[in-house]
Amino acid sequence: MPNPNAPVCGCRWFDEAVKDPHIPVVFNSESNGFYLAHQDGRGCSLFHHCPFCGGRAPAKPRPIIFADVTHEESLRLHSLTRHLKSEEELIQEFGKPDQIFDPSGSFTTAGSDSDPRETFIGSRRLIYKHLSDTVDVNVQINRYGRLKISYCGKRLVPKKQAEGDSSTPTA
Repeated sequence: MPNPNAPVCGCRWFDEAVKDPHIPVVFNSESNGFYLAHQDGRGCSLFHHCPFCGGRAPAKPRPIIFADVTHEESLRLHSLTRHLKSEEELIQEFGKPDQIFDPSGSFTTAGSDSDPRETFIGSRRLIYKHLSDTVDVNVQINRYGRLKISYCGKRLVPKKQAEGDSSTPTA
């Protein structure tokens, strides 16, 4: 039986497991439960708690809001960007970014008797939305001009719908 005092799973393992074709976890909407399908196809076992964080299984899968970044797509994008070392090379290769965020924040260390306070300025960020149908390419440029490139799944549903509309599609 589920522990009613346990918090709901916060690591999202159930949501990821249901989407992954290699993990035999299914959600049954009639019983509102997550099940581990047996390999021989002759049954299933109900999950009450997450095998990783120990939280209670959610009442249903959370809405899918962002596209998955597939391994193949991340490798493709990495091969396009791995040789880039500067903002100039980036813009020469891909053109003007779709969004630009200039540094807008900073933080200052507390300092001590042996070290002075030190202030760090945030990174400049460029976003390329046109390099992939499913992924936005985010580029952070630190104060030394070094690039840090990451890949983020594109939003699948409008933000307002994701925040409160129960008709958001699920996997």
